[in-house]
Amino acid sequence: MFLPLIVPPVLRSFDDTDSRVRYYACEALYNMAKVARDDFVVFFNDVFDALCKLSADVDPNVQNAAHLLDKLIKDIVTESP
Repeated sequence: MFLPLIVPPVLRSFDDTDSRVRYYACEALYNMAKVARDDFVVFFNDVFDALCKLSADVDPNVQNAAHLLDKLIKDIVTESP
C-alpha cells in the first residue's frame, strides 16, 4: 500500500499556519483511515500525537474535524484484531 508515502506529508500539514490546510489535512486523513482501516493502525502513535495538538486548535472547524477523525481512529483501533 501507499500509506507510508502519503500519511507523513499529511501529518506535517497539521502544523501549517493556515487553518484551512489543517482542516483539509484532517479530512484527507479521515478518508485514508476510512478506506485503509486495519492498515492504518500502524500510524496510530503519530496520528494520536497530531490529534492531541489539533484538539486545542484555535479554529473550531479544525477542532470538529479532529474530533471526527479521533472518533474514527477509536473505532478502527477497537475493531482491530
